[in-house]
Amino acid sequence: MVDLGGVKSFRRRAQRIVRELERNFDTGYETGYKMQQTDDVSRILVVFDRKSRFREWADRQYEVTVHPQLGIKAADHALSVRELARATAQRLDDPVTFTPIRDVNGAGNGVHIHMSLVDEAGTPATYDAARPGGLSEVAGQFAAGILHHLPDIIALMAPSLISYTRLTPHRWSAAFNNLGLRDREAALRICPVAELPGMDVAKQFNVEFRAGDSAANPHLQLAALVFAGLDGIRNRMAPPAPTEEDLSLLSAGELNRRGLVRLPESLPAALDRLRNSEAVRSWFGEMFVDVYVKHKQGEMEFLDGKTVEEACRLYEQVY
Repeated sequence: MVDLGGVKSFRRRAQRIVRELERNFDTGYETGYKMQQTDDVSRILVVFDRKSRFREWADRQYEVTVHPQLGIKAADHALSVRELARATAQRLDDPVTFTPIRDVNGAGNGVHIHMSLVDEAGTPATYDAARPGGLSEVAGQFAAGILHHLPDIIALMAPSLISYTRLTPHRWSAAFNNLGLRDREAALRICPVAELPGMDVAKQFNVEFRAGDSAANPHLQLAALVFAGLDGIRNRMAPPAPTEEDLSLLSAGELNRRGLVRLPESLPAALDRLRNSEAVRSWFGEMFVDVYVKHKQGEMEFLDGKTVEEACRLYEQVY
């Protein structure tokens, strides 16, 4: 695990790495770069490859991906990405933001967490071609636990007031606690894989959590997902049937019949679910939940009376 030593010291470290990258960058190489790597730079560069940046739909919006990692190291790398981006932006005098949404009429900025399971020997354990959606029994139970608890943990995954402007139908985010088959509006999406000769589908197979954003702490996001997923495994929860249609068009009765619910539509509603969840309190502790809710209430009081547009501008400056 990266020893952050506090946010300020970690940011200073990121700024130092960016200066070193800048000094050693060789523009004569089309497909890569040549540099002298210190220990810090070597640890950070392992996170990236040159195909990890993609142009996205909104104005000046990009997606950055990182290599898969076991356990908490994935959250450490997520923090590395943010701080390196901020340090680079500072050097270039060109602002960057990870806010959940900049324009209420535009696309949002989500955090997509891809998950797969391995056994004690490191063998992939997520895929089973004979089961619905290709999910193995244990992976289906893991997914069921996440979706069962999602309304109670969404305040940890999407913790800003404007997060819930993004979590609405037809924004490429998530509005329901569903498992989707290649559905970019599902809370959990079964991702497509390349089924080509010589390629092992089991090693590629993963599910993607799409309801989070970067206003959240990535370590809390991973912790909540793991707690919820393990609860699904321990209680042998029935794997959900993958959905393929627009759930916003279904009646409340049909959603209920299929065990689907609309996620909380505001931060206050999400905090109420978090506060009243015995499961979440047992995972994180009574004090943590109470302090977290109190902190978010203070945030809402500060924003009270401001328009959504004003709130978006403020979050953009902070995140």
